[in-house]
Amino acid sequence: MNADPLEQAKTAFLQGLHTLETGDWPAAEGHFERALALAPGRISVMQNLGITRVRLRRYAEAEPLLRDALAAEPDQAGAWQALAEAQQGLERFEAAASSLEHCFALGADTASLRAQYAQCLARLGRIPEALRAYQEALKRDPKHVATLTELGGLYREAGQFEQAAACFQRALDSGGDPEVLRYFLAAVTHTDGFATPPQQYVRQLFDDYAEAFDAHLVKQLGYQGHRQLVDHLPPEAGARFSRALDLGCGTGLCGAQVRSRVDHLVGVDLAPAMVDKARQRAIYDALHVGDIHDFLATAQEPYDLVLAADVFIYVGALEQVFGLLATRMQKGSWLAFTVEDAEPGQTVQLLPSLRYAHSPAYLQDLANRHGYDMVSSQEEAIRFDQQRPVNGRYVYLKRR
Repeated sequence: MNADPLEQAKTAFLQGLHTLETGDWPAAEGHFERALALAPGRISVMQNLGITRVRLRRYAEAEPLLRDALAAEPDQAGAWQALAEAQQGLERFEAAASSLEHCFALGADTASLRAQYAQCLARLGRIPEALRAYQEALKRDPKHVATLTELGGLYREAGQFEQAAACFQRALDSGGDPEVLRYFLAAVTHTDGFATPPQQYVRQLFDDYAEAFDAHLVKQLGYQGHRQLVDHLPPEAGARFSRALDLGCGTGLCGAQVRSRVDHLVGVDLAPAMVDKARQRAIYDALHVGDIHDFLATAQEPYDLVLAADVFIYVGALEQVFGLLATRMQKGSWLAFTVEDAEPGQTVQLLPSLRYAHSPAYLQDLANRHGYDMVSSQEEAIRFDQQRPVNGRYVYLKRR
């Protein structure tokens, strides 16, 4: 005799709750899906399935479930919180802010939720409201590291470097990541000593940025470095290359520009989510996740073209990468990259933007020491910021 479907649904639901608590989200999703199939429309199942899919970062699938569950039971603060996270992940910041306001009305009003609310307001351009929301978060927890760090970031972007430094220092004193926070402090206090950025910061930055990277960089900021870098390759470089390496390949913007001129194209990037996006383009013959120095240190065939579009600004000091590249490039091969110019008197400069700038004299010295001729070095716009061009330097070196 078959068991009662409702009893089966209850069993599956309880199994889902157990696995959700243990952090086994794929298993929890399977249990909740079975429970919902056996008892369609059950609000508690819809809500927990939606929460599970948020944990799995499948925001588009989670949002309708949570909205339907909340339409029937609008007093569930946990579901509103999960819905806000899904909407934020989908970049629906107005809706996410509204969902968080429902949390506050229901008594769920922690420092973390206020900080999340501030993030949404900042993304909507409502900066004064975002600043107030961060201050509200600090009223709830004066040592909330994420709030102090994000508030410092907001001050940094506004050019209020003293306020930014005070926030970063408080976050550091409150137990925040010392490597990352000292890097942030160095950027706004013009302190030397950070020749390279923390790897975990760069990886997290671009993993979080991967989903919206192309749309934001190309459409909103008018980024053109990837296209210009390939288009401006000197004529003597030739029309075709046997093996090319796209350093810091990101989502594959630069690779897509050069693919038609390359027999074998390799990409490497520190951020797994960016490499996943690059893989979807299906233009690379090989893709690798990892630090570019570690990758170049492994034995491999030489390249006759290496591209690094907007990569060295997140590397800092370039002695190591130039030294490694010299072992991977033969006579007549080409190294093409973009940088931003350091201020007079500086060689490698950490900017308040958290990017590095390099002086032309420093680049010329590296080229000389590692066996390259500088064929071309020209200043030109790379992207736009508030409709103003942000200039960079397009550099083309030929291996001697």
